[in-house]
Formats: sequence, C-alpha cells, structure tokens
Amino acid sequence: MSAYLQLGCAVFFNVASYLVYRSIVDAIPRVWWPVFAIGLMFGAANTFLFARAIKAVPLSVAYPVFTGASFAVITVAAAFVFHERLPPVHLLGIGLVMTGIVLVTR
Repeated sequence: MSAYLQLGCAVFFNVASYLVYRSIVDAIPRVWWPVFAIGLMFGAANTFLFARAIKAVPLSVAYPVFTGASFAVITVAAAFVFHERLPPVHLLGIGLVMTGIVLVTR
C-alpha cells in the first residue's frame, strides 16, 4: 500500500473516531461503552496507519498533511452529521489548510 494512501486512510480513521466520540456525548453509559470501544478501534487503526506512512513519508510532511486534512474533513463532516454551523470563515480556513497541504507535499 502506498504511503500516501496509508496516510489518507489514517485521516479517515481519525475522523471516524472523533465522529464516534462526538456521537456518544449524551449517551447513557450502557450504550456509551460499546460505541466508545469502536472509536478506540478506529483510533488504533489511525495510529497504525500513520506509523506505517511515516516510514516512507517524512514526518515534517506527514504530520502537517495528517492534521490539516483531519481538521478539514472533521469540520465538514460535523456540519453534515451533527448539523454544526459552518460559517464562510471556516470554509476559507479549510481552503487555506488545503492550500498548505498542497504546498507542503510539493
């Protein structure tokens, strides 16, 4: 698997874990624990894939790409899944982050 594909999958699992954590904020404990365990598994997959990716991608590139992409995708996903507000300034920020990712990976 290519290192950048692994990095992309790490972002996916990072976003999935935080969406799971957000979904259980108001859950009752007997519902909370099994769902939390799923979030932990997503987090473990995220960590494993990120660690594999940094074998081939320099950390100085992989970390900004990972955090920037995670920020952008989580922001948009939270707007769609949880109906959180997504003002134009956030969209501008996402655009700037994506531009930064392009520049860092060149």
